[in-house]
Amino acid sequence: MRDMIDEARGFGEDAPREEYPGFKVGTVAKLARPLAWRSAADFVLVQVTYALDRLAGWARSLDYEGKMYAGVLVLENARMARRISATIPDISIPENVIKGLESDPSYGLDLALEHVEAVRSLKPFAGVHLISVKLFSQMAQRLRYSAADRLSG
Repeated sequence: MRDMIDEARGFGEDAPREEYPGFKVGTVAKLARPLAWRSAADFVLVQVTYALDRLAGWARSLDYEGKMYAGVLVLENARMARRISATIPDISIPENVIKGLESDPSYGLDLALEHVEAVRSLKPFAGVHLISVKLFSQMAQRLRYSAADRLSG
C-alpha cells in the first residue's frame, strides 16, 4: 500500500510540475488504529465517529506531521443512521442520535454543524471532510450562516 503513495507522488515527476502546483497525496484512516504506512501521506481523512473525545485522544497519540481531517457525516434520518450503524462495523451511531433524528427532521444537520464546530478546537485537526449525501445544500447554507456569525461576533 505504501507503494501506492510513492506511485502517486511520482505522477507529478512525469508531467511539468507547474501543471500540478500543491499536488498532495492523501489516505483514509480508521479511528484507534495505527497509521502504519499511511503516515507517508500528506493528509489523512479519518473515519466518521461520534466519540469526539476518543477521536482527539487518538489523533494526539500519533506521530504524524501531515494534516488530518475528521469525518463528519450529515445524517438524513433515523433509517439512514440505523443502516450505517448496522452495516459499517467501525461506525457506531449512538441511540440518542437515532432518537433525535426520529423526533426532529433537522437534527442531522444540527449535529453535523456541532461536530464541525467541535473539530475546530481539536488538536491536531486541520478541519473536516464533510459527508453530506442528499443534504449538501442545506448543510452549505448552515455553514455559511455559522461562518457569518463567527465573523460578526
